[in-house]
Amino acid sequence: SEQMQFMYENIPVTRSGSFTMTYNALSTALGSSNADNGYRSDAFDKLLEYIPQVAQRVEDKYAGTSYPNSGFIKDTQYAGKPFDNNVGTVSNTSSDVLIPAFLAAYTGKDARSIFLDPFPSFGQVKPNWRITYDGLVNLGNMRNIFKTFTLSHAYQCTYSVGSYSSYLNWITADGSDIGFTLDELTGAPVPSSPFNISSVAITEKFAPLIGAKVTLKNDITANIEYRDSRTLTLNTSAGQVVEATQRGITIGAGYKIVGFNTFLKMKGTQSGVSNDLTLNADISLQNTQSLVRRIESNYTQATNGTKTFTINFTASYVLSKRLTIAAFFDHQVNTPLVTTSSFPTTNSSYGLTFNLSLAR
Repeated sequence: SEQMQFMYENIPVTRSGSFTMTYNALSTALGSSNADNGYRSDAFDKLLEYIPQVAQRVEDKYAGTSYPNSGFIKDTQYAGKPFDNNVGTVSNTSSDVLIPAFLAAYTGKDARSIFLDPFPSFGQVKPNWRITYDGLVNLGNMRNIFKTFTLSHAYQCTYSVGSYSSYLNWITADGSDIGFTLDELTGAPVPSSPFNISSVAITEKFAPLIGAKVTLKNDITANIEYRDSRTLTLNTSAGQVVEATQRGITIGAGYKIVGFNTFLKMKGTQSGVSNDLTLNADISLQNTQSLVRRIESNYTQATNGTKTFTINFTASYVLSKRLTIAAFFDHQVNTPLVTTSSFPTTNSSYGLTFNLSLAR
């Protein structure tokens, strides 16, 4: 049994965990695909092109090495002999090949120079950033129109290994991560890294790609932003890339009427209380899409897709020190873009809320 092997000499050191680092995939960002062209993707085409190139690079690492005389190879016909790719070669479907090819294709790197280690060094870490700029209000006669004018942009990207564990029967060839595992079908040693990695992911967000927030001279506020995000998950065991994207635009406006009682010339204004009326409205349009790209068959299938249109409106009125009254209206329309079982839906809700504070 597996437990008994821990009673032998040279028991393997097992390692497991997860890994995340900031990265950069700008070269393939903001792309789109649709049913008209079979959801074609230049990055996925590159992945298929890079797989044999990376496989050759991985196999070249074994040139000049010999099979160790230990573990499952000990006292076999292969022990101590030079590596022979006719005995067992690097598999195009292994994580050793698919992960570097995936990273090269989706980050715009060259398959001939992309790092082969699934856990790259600190030197491969790439920065993320957030930028805000509020200097536009100082240009020309902008201050005659705006009190504030702020632009924003943010980029977030990570490369992550969801989980990994080391092969118990893996044997090193030269003391490094170059080694072999047992091919259960042939009983021969097969080139392999020491880790079993079932999936890795690139998660990228423009949060937002571009956003603007302004306050007019009459205290009306307005904002607009466009967001774009995607999660690319390479499932090495299933031989597929799952591509989930979400993009959308949001437009909002708000206005606060200070001392609304005075504005309406109403009586009953309490001392020390500003009976403010705050109005906010938002309109957004969001598109989500999920695709499964199968590597072996070079076939892409859309599994999910929805267009969502949303309107939100709120009005909040400070009636007294203790009581605030708010009215709200929400309207959402969901339209399936890719579906086998869902259907268009519309949801609306509205009502009043009362917030009573008992704090002294």
